[in-house]
Amino acid sequence: MNNGKTVTVLFVALCVASFSTRATDDCTFGVKPETSGFTLNPILDSVTVTSALPTAPGKTCALKPGDQILRVNQQEIPGQRALKVMRYWKAIPDGTPATLVVKRGDTTFTVSTR
Repeated sequence: MNNGKTVTVLFVALCVASFSTRATDDCTFGVKPETSGFTLNPILDSVTVTSALPTAPGKTCALKPGDQILRVNQQEIPGQRALKVMRYWKAIPDGTPATLVVKRGDTTFTVSTR
């Protein structure tokens, strides 16, 4: 068991947890960060959607498990320090629209949140 990696994943997961539950296109979603580098402020290699569930019957989600979030508004994700991204995400007030740039396979698309 690699406790350093576990600590990193838990730390970064907590950093992005507040954003991961925002509704987007009538769904909520969870994410898993992949990191490298210094444990207390690692570099985000990727942030992958792990779950995407409709908030009401008959609604659909634009996001699907396996999608990679590349950008939130103007904040790039891959290659950035986790704390920088966390501070940016936490500075977005609840209910404020945001735009996600998402990669699924070879396709990149935009999703708006509310």
